[in-house]
Amino acid sequence: MAQCTAQSKRSGVRCRRHAMKGRTVCANHGGKSLVGVDSPTFKHGRYSKHLPDSLSVRYQEALNDANLICLEDEIALIDARIKRQLDLLAKVGINEAMFGRLKLLYERFQMHTNSGKHGLAIRAIRELGALLDQGADATLAWTEINELMETRRKMVETERKRLLDEDQVITVDRLMVLVAALVDIIRRNVASKDERAAVSDEIRLLVERNPSAS
Repeated sequence: MAQCTAQSKRSGVRCRRHAMKGRTVCANHGGKSLVGVDSPTFKHGRYSKHLPDSLSVRYQEALNDANLICLEDEIALIDARIKRQLDLLAKVGINEAMFGRLKLLYERFQMHTNSGKHGLAIRAIRELGALLDQGADATLAWTEINELMETRRKMVETERKRLLDEDQVITVDRLMVLVAALVDIIRRNVASKDERAAVSDEIRLLVERNPSAS
């Protein structure tokens, strides 16, 4: 068994007891304490206390993600899926020549059926079925492309609005740079020391009340 990793606060000597199973410390040093979502001191979001341990770490990573609401990756993923479906359509090769081939196979099937050549008729109908399957695959591919493009349109619009909102919000750093510039202008153009102090105080109060800085 592993040794307890705790150390005495007074002597600095490492504890000689065995750590509890699955823990790094012994029972005397907190080995029996609840950990993770079971701990009463665990800091969590709205849903984390309901999540299993296997998801709680991922959940916390998402909360700490500075680009959590950014949709650039999702839009890129949709673009990749659209390109894959277009590649599939290119392989299928749906065009006027294919419809001509379908008509020819159907006429051949009818001819062999009427002449009693059942083997050749079966061969023709199988080839006809294979072409129809290709057409069905193409239809499904186009359906998915249309759905993906609509999803992409919504995501792009959402991302556009997010970027506009983000651009309109002045950060604390930008605000402080602006305030410093204003104070410098006042210092250089207002002769009275008392007037400069009064204006600076009003600017400071305005900044402190400003709710849009983030």
